[in-house]
Amino acid sequence: MNFKKAFTYIFEDPNWLEKLIVPLLVGLIPIVGQLALSGYVMRVIQNVAQRTQPELPSFDFGLDLGKGFRWFLVALVYSLPVMLFSLLFLWPTFRLENNGNDTIAIIVLILIGLLFFLLLLAFAFVLPIAQVNFAVKDTFASAFDFKTLFKLIKNNIVAWLMVLAGTVIAGFISPLGGIVFVIGAMVTAFYGQLFVAHLAGQAYALSQTPGGQGVAPF
Repeated sequence: MNFKKAFTYIFEDPNWLEKLIVPLLVGLIPIVGQLALSGYVMRVIQNVAQRTQPELPSFDFGLDLGKGFRWFLVALVYSLPVMLFSLLFLWPTFRLENNGNDTIAIIVLILIGLLFFLLLLAFAFVLPIAQVNFAVKDTFASAFDFKTLFKLIKNNIVAWLMVLAGTVIAGFISPLGGIVFVIGAMVTAFYGQLFVAHLAGQAYALSQTPGGQGVAPF
């Protein structure tokens, strides 16, 4: 995994400003713009994973909006278990509100909270891998092909942990632009997404064989 490359690859494209200014401006459009921006980021992932040059594609509103909307539907399906599991909090919360210091309700609430935390961790780890597989293959089935997803993890779990670490780093990068009002925050958030996109593409390529054996480094 090449973190330095993920930070700098954008500026290696001589047309980087021209390619990124359009999706950035489109991203200002509520909902539709964010879907198109999401689709663009996934095409970056696809280019990196397949080593397509240049890695930054030209923005295509129709193509990127379609890809982003399809991913939105996939993410919605993935979020259903989390939303349904959260309903388990209702019973112990109701008991505590009506019975005060209810020991059983407290214990149940703690156990549900721990399980919910583990579910969120699994969600945070698996969803990006599903996104990469979807970005490369562009089919709904690929996002739920758990056999392939777990094979990717098994082949190179370190690479995916580094993607997770990159996501955390991007979380710190994104708010920095807030110093320059809203547009600044959007620029740094977009940069953070492109940073993680490159790491995700790298991880996908390096997970095609156990330990990335025989795969040329980035």
